[in-house]
Order: sequence, then structure tokens, then C-alpha cells
Amino acid sequence: MKKLPFNENIYKIILSNPAKNNSGGYTRTEIISNRDRYQASMFTAKHVIHKNLQKSEVKAFVEELLGLEFLQYTAWDGKYEHTARVTKKGKLLTSSNASNQQPRIRNFKGSTFDKQKNHIIQEGERIPALVDMGVFTKEYKVAAQMHDKFQQINRFIELIADETKSITKETTVNIIDFGCGKSYLTFLVYHYFTEIRQFQVNICGLDSNESIIESCTKASVKYGYNSLFFKLGDIGEQSLPPIDTWGGNGTFNIIISLHACDTATDYALYNAVKWNADLICAVPCCQHELRSQMKPAILDIFSEYGIIEERIASLATDAIRAKLLEYAGYKAQIIEFSDLEHTAKNLMIRARRGKRNLKALDSVQRIANEFSFEPTLMKLFQLNA
Repeated sequence: MKKLPFNENIYKIILSNPAKNNSGGYTRTEIISNRDRYQASMFTAKHVIHKNLQKSEVKAFVEELLGLEFLQYTAWDGKYEHTARVTKKGKLLTSSNASNQQPRIRNFKGSTFDKQKNHIIQEGERIPALVDMGVFTKEYKVAAQMHDKFQQINRFIELIADETKSITKETTVNIIDFGCGKSYLTFLVYHYFTEIRQFQVNICGLDSNESIIESCTKASVKYGYNSLFFKLGDIGEQSLPPIDTWGGNGTFNIIISLHACDTATDYALYNAVKWNADLICAVPCCQHELRSQMKPAILDIFSEYGIIEERIASLATDAIRAKLLEYAGYKAQIIEFSDLEHTAKNLMIRARRGKRNLKALDSVQRIANEFSFEPTLMKLFQLNA
């Protein structure tokens, strides 16, 4: 049998195509490096099993699985993509090709994977609502199909945590989740502030799907989450905050939105500004509006190729939103929300109430003039100025 294409520079390995008699029930295994250590994440239909490896152990570990548990091997070393496939007759077919399409190399903090895995919300924490939602198994392990979602919502909470370090326990935290959907994030944010930070919290999840609101409400009641409630409603039709204590003395008020579709994000941001939210954290989704309007005056090269036009319109949408928030009196950032391997919708607009930047509107007007853009958020501010 041919030798497995392996070298000491390999930083990521994927084992896929489960063997017919896969005894471990694995669907995929991912092995990533952190200096001289590696970690294998072995996915089954229900959960993920993590195993730490020394550098000297990786090749033997892979060879043990390849052929018995998996039939396909793919590895990257920064210059080459190495592949191996076990045929029906048990032969190993290998290749190594130069590749510019290398997976991203993660910048781990610390010298161990334990530090890298130190999320705010830990696998194994007893959060029964997440078992009901399918995020955790009954053993409080992350369900395999929810691994990416768990990474996303943990990252979201980390970014909220960064901006709320200075508030004290005497503060009441009010949070509105616009377009809460199945409310994975809503329940975890509640857990974070009540159980980990031990704050007095009022959280309202808003969504236009009646069955989802009913389901989330039942879960909230079932687990005695007395200050977490859900309301049926459209983001664009809210006139007043659905939390009575919103904006009162001794409160810190947060608007969150995870993947509100297209212009729903604009209405979430507009209401956040209208209600003087102290902090806004929004991860947009499907920015279609500006692409349909895009008619460059000079920079026509950006509309000649469909994929370029789509990406320019998407990036312009979020840049305009951030600038309009600065104009409205917020210090805005656009930051990476999650690795692309977890979601393509990986930018967050995070804004903290501060000073108004009147010049920001000029930047928006220039790009609007160039591309004939009429952004919803800009129109909302103009109509209600």
C-alpha cells in the first residue's frame, strides 16, 4: 500500500466519507494543529468527541481511522493539498497538489487547546432549554449538527461581554432580540447575564412567526425564566420598546439581532437608535436591497461580474449602516463575528452610544450618489428626522 501523504507542516486534516462498517458511528473527523499539539474533533450524528494529540501521534491516529472508519483523507500544509482515498479493493490512491485555496490557519491564544475551547458557555453546562432545542444532547454535549451554531452564539455572547464589562450588578440589563427565531441566542444570553453575571435582566424576543413565539414562551415558562418573554410582532412596526423598564434610571439597554433578513436589520438598527439603546449588536443576513439598485456612475467595473456586484453591494450595505449609526451618535465597528467555516454571514455591526459624527453622513451620500443607492436605514432617518 502507498504511504499516506503526511508531513510535519500539516495544520489541518479532514477525514470524510465514512466506511460502510464504521464502528464508531462517525460522520467526519477534523484535526487541527496548535503549535506542537493537535486536536481531533470526531463528529457523530448526535455529538462531538474531542481528543488531544501530541504531534508525534497524529499520523498513527489517522492511519488507524483511514480504511476502518473513513475512506477519504484531505490535508493542508500551507502550500499543498494532500489527498488519499481508499478504494473498494483496499488500495490507497494518493496525490499532492500545490494549492492557493488553503483553509484559514486559526490564531489560537495560549499554548493549549484547553484555552482555545474556553468559551463563555461551556459544553456540559446544565442548560435544559438547549436540550429541548436540540443544541445539546441529553448528556449536555453539543449536538453534531449544531456545532457551528454553538460556535456562533458563543462568539456573539463574547462580543456582548466585551462591551458590558464595566457595568455593575446594581444595573438592570434590558435586552430586545429582534427576529429572535428559534431563540438559541436569546436563551443563552439570558443564561449568561442571570447565571454567570448574576444581573437583574429583562429580555424580550420578538418574531413574526406565531408558532415559534408559542414554543419559546412554553420553554421560558417551563424552566422558570421569569424575566425572559417573547412577543409576536414585526420589527418594522414597533413604536415603543416592549420592556417597561427600558431606558429607566440604572438600566443598560441592548438591542441584538442575529441574521435578521435583508432590510429587517435596518428596522432593528433604526429602532435601536430611536429608543436610545446603549449597545447594538447586529449580524446582518441576505443584503439584497442595494444590489437591485446598483447603477455605478463611474465605477462600472463593480457591476460587470455578478459575484463582484453581489459582494460590493453586501459590503456597502453594512458600511453604510455603520456610518449612519455614527451619524446618529454611536461609535460603530464592523468586526468578524465568526470564522467563515462556521457561517458565510460573518460580520457583526457593534455600536456603543457616544458622540454624533455629522461628517459620517457625507460619506454615505457619496457612495449613494455613485451607485444610485437608496438604503432603507437612510430613508428611515430622513423620514423621521
